[in-house]
Amino acid sequence: MKMKKKTWRILGGVALLVLAAASFGYYEYSRGNADLEGATAQVCIAAPALLGEFTQNEAQADAKYLNKITCARGVVKSVEKDHTGSISITLDAGDPIANVSCELDVRHINQAEKIHAGDTVNMTGICTGMLTDVVLVRCIAEVQ
Repeated sequence: MKMKKKTWRILGGVALLVLAAASFGYYEYSRGNADLEGATAQVCIAAPALLGEFTQNEAQADAKYLNKITCARGVVKSVEKDHTGSISITLDAGDPIANVSCELDVRHINQAEKIHAGDTVNMTGICTGMLTDVVLVRCIAEVQ
């Protein structure tokens, strides 16, 4: 039994829609994050003050900093590389337990070679809130 012309057109249209949806899905899945180089920080604050705001009122600090491009200024306490090759720079926030933890953007890993404990830096990244430390991700470093 032969299919009618109208049925073939409907099946072809559905196939095109499925192909378009799959292409868009793959594009969104494989798209990377934007590079923050050249981006202007919405907030720029000293590391001790940033930690202080989160310690005093975390909900209010979340409203002010969460998912925003934030610049944290401070003295480098440590530079650490983990098993995945990710580099984390810890800024001294004047607290014996908590600090400001900044994970370098993978596109700017080479900046870690210029940063040492005791240096004063500006770390610009996306604030993801506070665990034990206040955390900034996708950071770019600027040594003072």
